[in-house]
Amino acid sequence: MKGPKSPRLMTQQIERRIALDGCVNFRDLGGYTTTDGRTVKWRRLFRSDSPSALTDADVKTITGTLGLVSVVDLRSNAGTTSNDGRGLLAAAGIGYHQFPFLEARGILPPTSGEAVDKRLTDMYQWILMNSGALIAQAFAALAQPVNQPALFHCSAGKDRTGVLAATILDVLGVGPEEIVNDFLATNEVIDDILERLQGMPGFMHSTREGIMAPRVAIEKYLDVTQSEFGGSEAYLLHHGVQQSVIDGFRESMLE
Repeated sequence: MKGPKSPRLMTQQIERRIALDGCVNFRDLGGYTTTDGRTVKWRRLFRSDSPSALTDADVKTITGTLGLVSVVDLRSNAGTTSNDGRGLLAAAGIGYHQFPFLEARGILPPTSGEAVDKRLTDMYQWILMNSGALIAQAFAALAQPVNQPALFHCSAGKDRTGVLAATILDVLGVGPEEIVNDFLATNEVIDDILERLQGMPGFMHSTREGIMAPRVAIEKYLDVTQSEFGGSEAYLLHHGVQQSVIDGFRESMLE
């Protein structure tokens, strides 16, 4: 007679990408293996594009099946956060936190035209060097057990969301290639993201080439985090996160 499946075997069956009508880039950040052989827990942190178009069925999935209790919005207020960015989640008792990574930059970079690699590499470097306090605050909010399971997002779930996801996975000890692969997974749904963006204020002239997630941009983000600060943990400590918060987050997120 076979015994019950182990938790590890059961978690391997969990789908990373979660199908929703109102989000096209909603993914679980769990399941990755760290360099010391541990695994990031499933169903604790999620990353996505804007949830403002979620349907009633989506909300039921997110609050019921996934148990979401809070949202971290990485966008600025200008023109993109009607109903504070939560859509129907605003009436579902979901906690809301906003940390606008690009607000001090004034305007978003263009999402059309040439040289997407350079434009996004430059933008990620600007975030790294100028939004450290906001990255630290967003991390600290997500690290609080009372805020989990949590969702963090921007408009496409790619750039601002991508650099925060990279920082989180790096802190947890996930290897650089897996971090890059998580970032590049956005390209699997790039046509769906483009269609959504073209309906948002400020993104109407976006092109497919202009919104692709470039490997070089996230690789340089990780490289400069290491060379300038000594890695993501040191970066967060430098910007005010307490060591106890990082240690507690790592312990609660890994198995």
